[in-house]
Amino acid sequence: MLVAIVSLLCLMPVWYYFAPQLAKPVFLMAGETATMTFQWAQSYDTKESVGVLNTALKVVSVQNGQYRSGKLAPMVDYRLWGYGIVIFWALVIASMPKGWGTKLLIGSLAMLPIQAINVGLQWCNDVFNRAGPEVLAQTRAPEWIADAVAFFYHFNLFIFTALAPVMLWLWLDRAFLAKLHAQARAAAAVHRSAV
Repeated sequence: MLVAIVSLLCLMPVWYYFAPQLAKPVFLMAGETATMTFQWAQSYDTKESVGVLNTALKVVSVQNGQYRSGKLAPMVDYRLWGYGIVIFWALVIASMPKGWGTKLLIGSLAMLPIQAINVGLQWCNDVFNRAGPEVLAQTRAPEWIADAVAFFYHFNLFIFTALAPVMLWLWLDRAFLAKLHAQARAAAAVHRSAV
């Protein structure tokens, strides 16, 4: 556990520095999926670690007593959502499984679509819930979609973003899990014989 925490602290600045490069495939997957899925999603742009979904959805705001209108363009910073990959790296380094380099590569590649889902959920939550009922009406989506998006967004935010790298690590390092299970059974047997 200590090695995982130290690895996480050491790897976080490295990940933060390379975040713009890691964000490119994530925004590509999320942006292409959004533009193919929703007719109101027109395109997406990336700059550094930030991805913007350009939409045809009209928004109106009041600034200094004047009405201004424009198109909704939800924005996501990869550095706020992509940290799961660092958790995965730290766990692999801490457990050093057999073939750890290959597992590190496979897990890192598997984390990219998971992070694309994170980005897509953030964009969808901004459109269906945060932009208001006028924007939701323009999407022509039923109201239950907004509720479903809100649920998955919060589940992702509070649970899945941190849990996904742990589940992926456990799947790739089943020997570590088997060893822990064997130690737990041995400890339970010792406890039973002592009683």
